[in-house]
Amino acid sequence: MNINIMLLVPRMNIGGAESHVAMLAPLLQKNGYNVIVVSGGGQLADKLAANGITQIFLPLRLNTGLAAYFLRRIIKKYHIDIIHAHSAAAGITAMKCKLNYHLNLPVIYTAHGAFGNSQEKILLDCDKIIAVSQCVRQVALDNGAAAEKVQLIYNGIDTERFRPHDNRNELRKYYAIPDDAFCMAIIARIKNLRNKGHQHMLDLLTNYQTAANWHLLIIGTGNAKWHLRYQIWRHGLNRRVHFIGHKPDVENYLSAADAVVLPSRFETFGLVLAEGMSMQKPAAAYDVGGINEVITNNITGFTVPYGDDKLLCQKLSQLSADKSLCAQMGQAARQDIITRFSPTKMLTEISSLYKQCLSQYNM
Repeated sequence: MNINIMLLVPRMNIGGAESHVAMLAPLLQKNGYNVIVVSGGGQLADKLAANGITQIFLPLRLNTGLAAYFLRRIIKKYHIDIIHAHSAAAGITAMKCKLNYHLNLPVIYTAHGAFGNSQEKILLDCDKIIAVSQCVRQVALDNGAAAEKVQLIYNGIDTERFRPHDNRNELRKYYAIPDDAFCMAIIARIKNLRNKGHQHMLDLLTNYQTAANWHLLIIGTGNAKWHLRYQIWRHGLNRRVHFIGHKPDVENYLSAADAVVLPSRFETFGLVLAEGMSMQKPAAAYDVGGINEVITNNITGFTVPYGDDKLLCQKLSQLSADKSLCAQMGQAARQDIITRFSPTKMLTEISSLYKQCLSQYNM
């Protein structure tokens, strides 16, 4: 029996949930599922369309009730067997559609973030909830989700795409990074300077003598990019901080870095760290949310208490001063990602969940 899966997500630009859907859709298709992706569009949607995966435009965030109304027609037209929603807006839309129009249609919700407000209570009624980390699973349980509904399935990492590249020298030459300089990379949306830790990195480069010659690659963009550029100029960091901007092929730029960093206020998983680690880079981050499920402290990188810039600097100094340690941790990081975050393992677990849901409705 052919199974028709709808992957529902608010948009398909660069981001954790979006990148996950962009990986999952072709994996499902290759394994015999009929897949359609319903979203507000974006670069990743265009990429999937070019690979033969059906894309349907539906803006979810404008009005989830209205989106649910239009969704019912898409479900009927494509004979959808399961909705797999990603992000709160998608999950809310899917559940409104189920409750109002399609009571016997299974809805699976992947919780990429925490359950943040009262509107998200409806998500607890999904048939299954996939938590991307133990941290998210616990938040779901704390908010009233039934334990038997919530399953931990880690995001898979494309270790072939995110593998060690051999373009380090040309990247360093292009960005004027000395060959012997210690260089870090932060990959994140620049929503504000504290949310993902950009300000912490600028403070570290400015205030600590051991970091006086370090370099930083900033990959990403967002509303606060001009404020970030101003801070870089104000602290005289123009020659050491390299603002690369948004890059859909981020893997082609990480070779310039020795380590990946993400001193965020909160992370449910830390996908960009896992991708950098897959490229044989040790990682350093604050020990928040699900970060310690990605980084094994002192083995594949370092975790430090939130806001402890001094300790973060000390840990990074170890990598800067000891190239063999940096290489050893990088190798351990890649091997750990291959072992624990395999796309095949993720696909097997998600497929099993689909079958459970279908059996509940005798489909």
